[in-house]
Amino acid sequence: MNAKRAFGGIALLSWFAASPAFAHHALGGKLPVDFGTGFVSGLAHPVINIEHFAFVIAVGVVTAVAQGSWLLPVWFVGGTILGCLASISGFSPPFIAWYVPISVAILGIALALGRSRLGLADIGFFLVAGFLHGAVYAETIIGSENNSVRGYLLGFALIQVAVAMGAMMAAYTLWCGDKLYANARVVGGVVAGVGLTILAQTGIATLFPAL
Repeated sequence: MNAKRAFGGIALLSWFAASPAFAHHALGGKLPVDFGTGFVSGLAHPVINIEHFAFVIAVGVVTAVAQGSWLLPVWFVGGTILGCLASISGFSPPFIAWYVPISVAILGIALALGRSRLGLADIGFFLVAGFLHGAVYAETIIGSENNSVRGYLLGFALIQVAVAMGAMMAAYTLWCGDKLYANARVVGGVVAGVGLTILAQTGIATLFPAL
């Protein structure tokens, strides 16, 4: 039953990931021009980018599985804000299109394999992954006014905290005992499927840019 649910979840999220509607910016590709539009853009980004959304959910679930501190998602969110600020300041690492799907695949696979303990290396991974996620998604607001950037950062931080904490609390509440670990592995399989799907799409786009 878990395998069937994982397969169905992977298929559904993979379809969303490939759908053009989920690739578009919340403002129709326009730059935010004030605090309000920046805030809306920040709120929407982790949701309309399915790979980032899957990663944030996985952060919450892995925190629940590891019985970790609620501060763990904050490390990731803090990393995204630092990445946003670095990107706005001109930071642009090479191969930037690969970082998000790779991190999603790594976290999904770790969760699917039953990863249930977190150490300093894991916290470092969340911080680095958050930084790279933030650097990627901040590219859409480069050139915006300062007020819209502030609005974006606030919205981006709030929605990520809400999603990660919501996933963590839902896992604690809905999955008791062994169900928590079993269902978390299903979630990991879905998240890994999303990451691997986006990786395949990125590879195809890199090898065959004319397609």
